Amino acid sequence: MSRPNLSDPAERAAYRRELLRVYRGWRWLGLALVVAGVVAMFIGGRGFDTTSLVLLGIGWAILIGVIIARTRYHRRRMR
Repeated sequence: MSRPNLSDPAERAAYRRELLRVYRGWRWLGLALVVAGVVAMFIGGRGFDTTSLVLLGIGWAILIGVIIARTRYHRRRMR
């Protein structure tokens, strides 16, 4: 992989699209788990119960892991 030329608008747009595809499935999974945790809080009517906390925790852990992985991907790509 070569380093993208970010001063060229076409290459910058292509690189942006490439970054959007990196870990896309994991991002959607994390978001779905966070939303499921929020829904579980409101449907249960008891606020923060074990199920909602577990879903929120796992969802946010996935999202934070994806942010770290994409940052590492970007750093490797820009070397």
